Amino acid sequence: MRWLSTAAVAVLLLTAGCNAFVGADTADQGTVTPAPVPTAAGSGTATTLTPPPGVTTERLENVALLSAAHRQALNGTTYTLHERYSEFTIGNDSSSVRREETVAVESPTRYRDKMVRVRTDANGTIERYEQSTFADGTNWYERRDNGTVERQRGEVRFSRDKYAYRTAFYLNRYAVVNRSATAVVTRDGSRAYRIRGSGGEIPTTERLEEFRIELVVKPDGLVSRFSVRYRTADRLVEYSFWYEDIGETAVERPAWLNESTPAG
Repeated sequence: MRWLSTAAVAVLLLTAGCNAFVGADTADQGTVTPAPVPTAAGSGTATTLTPPPGVTTERLENVALLSAAHRQALNGTTYTLHERYSEFTIGNDSSSVRREETVAVESPTRYRDKMVRVRTDANGTIERYEQSTFADGTNWYERRDNGTVERQRGEVRFSRDKYAYRTAFYLNRYAVVNRSATAVVTRDGSRAYRIRGSGGEIPTTERLEEFRIELVVKPDGLVSRFSVRYRTADRLVEYSFWYEDIGETAVERPAWLNESTPAG
């Protein structure tokens, strides 16, 4: 299913609540294997592969071009987006925050979003928070951690997919690195470009002791998987996102919308 997008949408900024993120990507995300460069039929010369915008056969050259191509590749298609974020405070007062989010997008106005955040303090106390949202094109619902549901009536007015802009924001935030290398790989039978990089920066006064990224990019520029890991003297942070069911995602009314919140 595809739709037409027209107006510009501001980048969605990182927040500690509703919009969540991700750490090291440990989920089953398919097999990535090196792919040989194909040769032209009937000749001994190799065909020329055209990398995605912003990517060369050697490195990640322009993150802004790649993130724009990523948004365009998601424009008008359906998908399921997964994100993970984890942050560990290092030292005697060690603590951690983990957030996981899954978003199913059928159109800019019909989507489901579920976020779970878990905090663990230095004493081992665990605090868990969960929040879900659902938009059906004419109403928007939010289910809070205490089970209450809020409904906003009226047309949901997103002319473009806000979740595509969110992942593009994280590419621009984290994928600018000093060193990177590109490899052509086969992912689940399809050709893609794997980029590994290091030496990036983040908006912080902390001194970075380690910074590494990895991307898997389809030929049209869609970043199907991204992860970043960085470490300072006091923190270890991991974030990642990945996509599933591109072009095949349908969004159903969630079970938590019971009879007290009717469909009409």
